[in-house]
Amino acid sequence: MATTSEKPRGEDKTSEGPVRPGNFLGMSRIMLQVENPLGKSVQIEATQSDCVMDIRQFLLETPECCYFTCYQLIHESGKHINDFAEIDEYRDILKEGKTNNLKMTPAFYDERTARTHVRRVREIIVNPPVHITQRSNPYISEDAADPKRKNSKKSADSVSTGGISTPATGGGLMAVLHSKLDINGYAVEEEKLDKVPEVVRNINFSAWNPPPGNRQLRGDLLYLEVYTLEGNTLHVTCSVTGFFLNSSTREMFDPRPAKTDYKSHTLVELLKRASHGFSSKFSRLMNRRVTRHPFQIIAAPYETYEWLQRPKPHAYDWNRAEDTLLSTYGMEGARGVLRDWNEEYQCCREMPQTNLLERILYNRTKYRVYLDFRDAATKGAMAVVDGNIPPVNPMDEERSWVYLYNKIFFSLTIDGRDTYKNIGGDRVSHCNASHDILGITTLERSGVDIKLRTLATLAVDYRGHRVLAQSIIPGIFHGDQDSSHVYGAMETSETIKADPDFHKEMQKAAEKLHIKEHTLIDIKGNKVTLAGCVETKGIIGSDRRKYLLDLTRIFPRDANFPEYKDYPTALLRPELIDQYVCRKALGEIVTKRHSDQQKEEAQKSTKTEEETTKNDKVEPKPSTNSKADLGATPEKAKENKNKQSSDYSKELSKIRFNVDIYTDWKHADAKQEEEDKKEIQIASQFLLQRVQGLVLGNFRSLRDSPVDGESLTKMMHTNGINVRYLGTMTSLAISNRMPHVAQLCVQEMLVRSAKHVLNGMLRDVKPDLAESQSTWFLAPCIVRFLNSFLGPFCGGHGLDKDQLEAAEKVLELIEKGEVGEGQKKQLPRSKRRRKKSKKSDQSIVVRMPNGRKAPTDPLHPNNLWMAIHRLVRQKYRCKLALSTEFSARRKLCMLRSLCKKVGIKLACRNYNFDVEVKQGEEPKQIFKIDDVIGLFPIVKTIQLFSKDADDFMHQGKMLISRGGVQLAYAKLTEAQNIIHQTYGPMHEQAARCYSLLAMVCYRAQDIVQAVEMQQKALLVYKRILGEDHHQVAYAHQTMSLFLHSAGQPAHALKHITRALFLFELMCGPVHPDVGAAHINIAMIYQDTAKVPKGLAHLQRAKEVFKAVLGGNHPQVALCDHTIAVAHSLMGNFREAINSEKIAKQIYDNLKHPRRQECVQWLQWFTKNAVDLEKGSKKKGQVNLVHPTLSPFVWISLQKLLPLTPRTSDLVKLIRLKSKSAMRTQVSEATATQGDNKAKADTPRENNSPSENDAPSGGTAEPLTKSQKKRLKRKLQKQRQKAAREEGTKEASN
Repeated sequence: MATTSEKPRGEDKTSEGPVRPGNFLGMSRIMLQVENPLGKSVQIEATQSDCVMDIRQFLLETPECCYFTCYQLIHESGKHINDFAEIDEYRDILKEGKTNNLKMTPAFYDERTARTHVRRVREIIVNPPVHITQRSNPYISEDAADPKRKNSKKSADSVSTGGISTPATGGGLMAVLHSKLDINGYAVEEEKLDKVPEVVRNINFSAWNPPPGNRQLRGDLLYLEVYTLEGNTLHVTCSVTGFFLNSSTREMFDPRPAKTDYKSHTLVELLKRASHGFSSKFSRLMNRRVTRHPFQIIAAPYETYEWLQRPKPHAYDWNRAEDTLLSTYGMEGARGVLRDWNEEYQCCREMPQTNLLERILYNRTKYRVYLDFRDAATKGAMAVVDGNIPPVNPMDEERSWVYLYNKIFFSLTIDGRDTYKNIGGDRVSHCNASHDILGITTLERSGVDIKLRTLATLAVDYRGHRVLAQSIIPGIFHGDQDSSHVYGAMETSETIKADPDFHKEMQKAAEKLHIKEHTLIDIKGNKVTLAGCVETKGIIGSDRRKYLLDLTRIFPRDANFPEYKDYPTALLRPELIDQYVCRKALGEIVTKRHSDQQKEEAQKSTKTEEETTKNDKVEPKPSTNSKADLGATPEKAKENKNKQSSDYSKELSKIRFNVDIYTDWKHADAKQEEEDKKEIQIASQFLLQRVQGLVLGNFRSLRDSPVDGESLTKMMHTNGINVRYLGTMTSLAISNRMPHVAQLCVQEMLVRSAKHVLNGMLRDVKPDLAESQSTWFLAPCIVRFLNSFLGPFCGGHGLDKDQLEAAEKVLELIEKGEVGEGQKKQLPRSKRRRKKSKKSDQSIVVRMPNGRKAPTDPLHPNNLWMAIHRLVRQKYRCKLALSTEFSARRKLCMLRSLCKKVGIKLACRNYNFDVEVKQGEEPKQIFKIDDVIGLFPIVKTIQLFSKDADDFMHQGKMLISRGGVQLAYAKLTEAQNIIHQTYGPMHEQAARCYSLLAMVCYRAQDIVQAVEMQQKALLVYKRILGEDHHQVAYAHQTMSLFLHSAGQPAHALKHITRALFLFELMCGPVHPDVGAAHINIAMIYQDTAKVPKGLAHLQRAKEVFKAVLGGNHPQVALCDHTIAVAHSLMGNFREAINSEKIAKQIYDNLKHPRRQECVQWLQWFTKNAVDLEKGSKKKGQVNLVHPTLSPFVWISLQKLLPLTPRTSDLVKLIRLKSKSAMRTQVSEATATQGDNKAKADTPRENNSPSENDAPSGGTAEPLTKSQKKRLKRKLQKQRQKAAREEGTKEASN
């Protein structure tokens, strides 16, 4: 169901027509034509579910109606339209299939609407709406009109490369490592608008406010002072009927109308008549035009922060100043009442979900409520950290303070009551907030229909603090009479409760989450049976709803980290549980079937022997029921499928985990406890032995290629690997010769540890007149940390062993001086008082072997890097080298990662990390105080998504891998419609759907549609994830491929160059994706007759691949081959022969199937070289490219869509098949379409997994030899077929 927020702002109706938000499933479109009081009309296309208030908001963003705020919408029949109603309520007058006319009729003002009107006029003057000329596909439309392709080829030279220059030839790997990257290319230049003309000097509220009593009785609401461009001061009265000029001055109050009787319902029309300068320039203000894609205009659901920003001048803005001074910190003052977030959220949960339309309404309503809650909670959390909100319990200890504001409960993630004092303290409380959000997300995605309710929850990291924001359970602050605790334990020292009714609902949730029922013994000796962890609390609110709190440990603990005191938050991820459960269930089914088959064969053999002996003398009779037997075969097949489905569900229900194993709680049955431990140990070993090897195998084969810490952790989490396994991932990457993965893992460990150190320092920053200003402000603290962290001593480089050992002693002494282990003061800086003075630091004296005193400043490079190394050893069980040198490009990657994790916004400029240290002198400062522009919050939210759209998208992916393009397009289109109706286009799930649709169109040879879909995906990724997200880089890369196929090399070069810049910014110059981007740039240059430039990029790609993958890798051979082709295009056949020989040697060593192709190329190069030397042909007469072989291979799609299913895909496929709705759809499809094409294009019709459903990555139970051979042959045929199809397409292109 479309929302008007999806419609573009300020569309030019005269040139572009009405707004068309898209096709919407099950919703009829209604065309509205709205006429403003001046007679101008605006057309809007809406749906029945749209609200009238959304239409009013859209009208405010159009240049024709932007300054009309106080009016009523009246239908042409004379009926008034309620602003808070939905269009569906007026179906009797708003008809589908015709244009419905509405008129904006002026209404009476009150004080609130008058202030709103003045504010809107101020907004228009500062940031006016513009006429948008929409262009959905600018790349094709611009150049398709030019029939000469040479013009587009020549334009490739004029394309801005955005910080990337043509690499210099020679220099080898050192030249690659020391290459420069221009950070100024980070900001993308957009189409510049005309400067906003000044239409008025100022609009202020007059000092004569408020109107006296007698004037209020005559309709005066407020007074304004307007300073015009002519230098005049106009005193304006706002009354209930509109605006007029009065006779007041600054010295005399005279509310009577002025001699010039100017009066209007809007302030704009009044100023047009009273000021000639305003009238002439306001028309120019409203006539500005700009070309934008519709997705660049649609408002994003939430604000996206960038870590780099060009400093902007501080503009003069009345509204901004008023908002800051009168800020309500997320509270909606215009509504008059506070929103009950919990009631709104729980009412969404109670909406019906029986069919697709109801589920769309449910997801849409819930998403909107949660977005509003996110905005309010984020602003409130920032106000809590800044000290602008007082605590609820100011008489308690400061560490126990909690906050209640805007009906949202805020709490700092610190151990205020010493609950986790013996197992980590504040560190455990900090991690539990993330685990709680993950637990709520998992419970929401499980789809279990239970009466248990969770709270709207999010966590905000800001200024070193983590604030947990939750909606409020009704009655929880009014004593035990209104709400009651009925399940779990409130504190570790209390008894455990287990209400029977609550326990029944918990059993339903436990079945979906694979949690095992277990019996514990509390402190009083009572035996209590739980279906969850002890910390999970069940509360019945005053609204009689059952609430679940603290879902921090609904997953089993990790047996690889069994020490509860050292690793109390070490839990297995839900993705790993799903993989393990599916693998074990499949194994049990396979073994049972194998044993049943053996038993049946044995019984059949005995029966046949008995029957042959009895029926030797009986003549055989002809069969008369052959038709009946044939008719019974489908029924038997159906029975077998239902049996398989029930067997699979039974096996899944048997596999459960005890979530209280490896804790301090005492179990009632010791024998059962040991069995539960073994089950968890097997799952933990499954992670180490199978899942880690599978992930690293994908990294080695370049099927997956992480480019930064965010993509690395996302890939690990998708496969069920926790971040604490970065240490083991590093060692495995080194042993498997993957230096780029090992370097990325080391970088992520260091940056995450540095984040914890910096957050602790930001929490301790507070005003203290005894200290210098360089330490007690936030910006100087950040600058000092960055200079120490990324300065010349980065990684401990340049520090000797004695200095680091002395630093470790200093840190140990500082820790002993703390109040308690792990109990750091994590309080808002305005609510804290410094308890430890500088004298305590000065009392610490540690001498180095040379007799010098070791520095005690925590920001000194010695102490800082030793603290980081200790955290790496503690958190990741990884002992790194104490002295490691990082290049300047690697430091830039670390800076980006740290800023995005902490929330630091820096000035966009080139930072010189190559600082030399002279003996006896302090190193130059890389960062200055002015470089720190600000801090922004990092918000961790519950992940809401549409399961229906996700199922359709998964089916589409599987169909693409099988070659069913048409059916895949249909499935993805359905998913797109559901996402648009639920979330609108600005959603990450919508961007993924657009990318898949672009791939389908590309494979169907519809390049124009592929470019349009990919452009939508790119714009959504930019708006939602930020400019330098890894998904944005991949979207640029894919967009370049499509544009190159469409014959647009200039635009393709622009996108692939942007992708290369982002890759080098994220992962440095040495990475497989960087090498792939260089090859693709070379292809574009060679296609536009810029062979020397392309050759430089090919040589850079070869150096990158050699450094990353080794010299004996197919990618290196591919680089040598493309270099040979480039030399041949330049006529240098000798160099071409040498490069092709190197490629052939690598292919021979690997026994690669492209060996024969290399032989043909060598023959071709040799023939041309001989012809040139003999003089039989001139250089211009030689065919430079082989007539039958394709010289280039575009390699940018290697991660977009795998040809073979992954383990996570199989888990989704198994869940998909277990749904009854999908079973009915598949059965109907098989009944109507029994041909071979339908069998090839539709998903498999089995409702339960079979032997062929076992994942190919080694995650299933071992199969028989014959089954393995059949599966291997099938996968090989699929790969060969896909490779042939790609080869033919590339050759034709």
